[in-house]
Amino acid sequence: MIMSDLISAKRVCDQVNAEQRKDLDYHMIVVPRRLAAIDRLLEEEGLWGRVKIYMFQWEPIQLDIGLISLELPSLFPQLFVDGDQTLLPAVAKSLWSLQMLLGRAQVTMTFGKNARQVQSMTEVLMSQLGESDRPQTDIGCVVLVDRDVDYAAALLTPATYTSLMDEVLGIRSGVVELPKSDSKAGEKSTMGHMLSSEDEIYNQIKNRHFSDVFSFLSLKAKQFSNEYDHSKKMALHEMKQYVSSKLKADMARKRALAMHIAGCEAVITAIGSRFESLQDMEQNMLEGINRRSVQTFIEENLVTGGGGKLANLRLMCLFSLTQDGLFSEDAWSLKTQFLHAYGYQLLPGLHNLENLGLLTSSTGSLGSGLVTGSVSDATGRLANKVAQVVSLPKRSSFQVLRQKLKLFSANRDDLNLKQPTDMSYVYGGAYVPIICQLVHMLIKKEISFDDIVNQLMPGSTVTPTKASTDFIPRSFLIYFIGGVTYAEVAAFQLLEKLTGTRIIVASTSVVNGSSLIDSVL
Repeated sequence: MIMSDLISAKRVCDQVNAEQRKDLDYHMIVVPRRLAAIDRLLEEEGLWGRVKIYMFQWEPIQLDIGLISLELPSLFPQLFVDGDQTLLPAVAKSLWSLQMLLGRAQVTMTFGKNARQVQSMTEVLMSQLGESDRPQTDIGCVVLVDRDVDYAAALLTPATYTSLMDEVLGIRSGVVELPKSDSKAGEKSTMGHMLSSEDEIYNQIKNRHFSDVFSFLSLKAKQFSNEYDHSKKMALHEMKQYVSSKLKADMARKRALAMHIAGCEAVITAIGSRFESLQDMEQNMLEGINRRSVQTFIEENLVTGGGGKLANLRLMCLFSLTQDGLFSEDAWSLKTQFLHAYGYQLLPGLHNLENLGLLTSSTGSLGSGLVTGSVSDATGRLANKVAQVVSLPKRSSFQVLRQKLKLFSANRDDLNLKQPTDMSYVYGGAYVPIICQLVHMLIKKEISFDDIVNQLMPGSTVTPTKASTDFIPRSFLIYFIGGVTYAEVAAFQLLEKLTGTRIIVASTSVVNGSSLIDSVL
């Protein structure tokens, strides 16, 4: 069983050709699509007919309540870096399947060219394979989103328990490898743990701000200790009833508690000392202030190796994204220092990031009309240095959008992290993911679909199927093409809790900033 790419298929061909025995039958299952290019490769290798090829496309997998994933992590680099749309039909087929199950959406909204392509493919599938005959749909609105619509939500350092677990330990298909509490000293031992709401403790902490998690787990540990002390005083018949009805569940909860405590300790060890400084620098980037201190912070990390390769490159990308590109001299300096620190083999990866618009140089220096091509290079360099230390009124397009959509907490200092009512809590009050905010504004009737298309997000589309564009849905299916973060999922689940709106988040995979950057290097 292999993914639908020529490299994997060529490896299979090489293994088959290296086999001495010629009387064996070979079967190759291609996920999620069978490609004509793979058929041609088998012919060229002389294996057509000897290797039987099949196609298997799985349906979206439920990772947790309200979160489903197609689990295609290779889609992002393939689609956004290589421009290869091979996997888009699989995405469209999964969207068609969801609407067959839940009912056809009354309105479909798209953000990005790939989202529009998926919507078009889904319409074709509806006409060819049929559509749901359910009289009442469970989906008021489908929102299709390209990952490149909001890179900032992936690059920022999240603050919720699950998102930080993903950052530090890595969550694969809902499973995290946690340190075993009973491992011997000096022995590194891990155990896979499924992160789902069936785990009672995880269900209570998954979307909590990390600052509130350890105190909660400590309280749970005390409760279990008190219950254990109480069990010592039980009468014989009480002990018998406890063993038969509650012991197994209590033991499972204690194991889960131990693993979550170990996970918290791993997060604190990995990122705890840098967390506050990271959030401060990211806040400066988002607001477009203290540019020199941000530059110095990144350079110091490159020199000391603080955070590692992916974390530093991620900061560079966020810096560039929020400033509409780095001044050319700064971009050259940061890229050179990065390559000196981690090796010139990463040069193609930097080129990929530039093509994605994540690590670019700005065409001007101080702003429109202030430094032009007619000005000498020396004057341009001087202007760059002045811009870094002087506060200028110019705002980047990112900051304009952030202001227009109110992608920040109005009262960050008063933000309640224990009982949050603002979606920005997932980034410590610094940022609200774009799609989360648009859905929030739709639910509150602050904007209409037409406002989004014509004013707020040019290039987006709205296709009403069973309702007019002034319809206000009470249920949403949000489908991210290229990956969704656990921070965005937490923001949507808070919005669902606050408004009573049903929100299902679907994606081609679950990503974080580091995994996103790593996939294109």
